[in-house]
Amino acid sequence: MSQPNRMERVWPQVKADLLAKWNQLTPDDLEKCRYQYDLIVESVRRAYYSGRSQLTLEGDVRDWINERIAFYEQGRKS
Repeated sequence: MSQPNRMERVWPQVKADLLAKWNQLTPDDLEKCRYQYDLIVESVRRAYYSGRSQLTLEGDVRDWINERIAFYEQGRKS
């Protein structure tokens, strides 16, 4: 069995944050993404920024997700 990636370890929390921040996404949308940044970015782009390229949006979404992951990782260490 492989080791979970960083997002996978805190997925329930990150998923809830994604749904709160981008509430046009559905839990089903995010389940299809399953810890994959590129699929999450594309889902956000389709729902909110259809005129913006995935490349220009990717950094913003990745940075936000990484901040949430770090937040939850810190909480687990406490």
